[in-house]
Amino acid sequence: MFKASLRDPKLLKHSIDAISNMVDEVGINVTAEGMTMRAMDPAHVALVDFELKRSAFDEYEVGEAIVLGIDLDRLNTILKRAGKEDKINLEVDPEKNTLKIRLENASTRTFNLPLIEVSEEELKVPDLDFPSTVEIKSDIISEGIKDAEIVSDHVILEVDKENFYIKAKGDLGNVEVKASKEGAISFDVTQDTRSMYSLEYLKDMIKASDIADTVKISLGDNIPVKMEFLSSDVKLSFLLAPRIESE
Repeated sequence: MFKASLRDPKLLKHSIDAISNMVDEVGINVTAEGMTMRAMDPAHVALVDFELKRSAFDEYEVGEAIVLGIDLDRLNTILKRAGKEDKINLEVDPEKNTLKIRLENASTRTFNLPLIEVSEEELKVPDLDFPSTVEIKSDIISEGIKDAEIVSDHVILEVDKENFYIKAKGDLGNVEVKASKEGAISFDVTQDTRSMYSLEYLKDMIKASDIADTVKISLGDNIPVKMEFLSSDVKLSFLLAPRIESE
């Protein structure tokens, strides 16, 4: 048994939008503490870790812990229909093996999403030693990635003792976005670091900027970058493997 009512639709809507292009099918764990998901994209380039806490819900009822097999693309299509003022109600129908999604406002719209069989293999998050971690306003990384997309399909994330950089270079020119230590929420840098990453993945990851005002970015030389979008009710983090820079 699972029944829940989410008061702020953007927490689920924008989180699933950020994840769904990377991962097709997932198992969403539903426990007394909330909803969690950990998955890796088919190319093994990106790993996503998601938690929507019980505190995010006005109503939350669950019996034994369950795993919901979800086609994320279909779920994303439904959630995109939710307006800013809509309340999202979720309920499992065990007889029909569906997740009922009800969007309530001036009208009530009901969608029934078939549940699917998924692997319940538990993924472990790699234990990485990051020499640099900065926390900045999430719109800085969001706008910086969009700027980089104008000239390239990859981006360099770089940090020194004074600044965090987003850099891109291509046939149409180059772009540099600089965020200073003084303007950061936190800035813990033990060494200069630089790595290149795919914009294809980063464009999806920055959709999570709609759920959190800040993003924590952990970096090292030619290792995965970790981006964490955190608020009191939701946690969405990504690990993205680097691209190899050509000489």
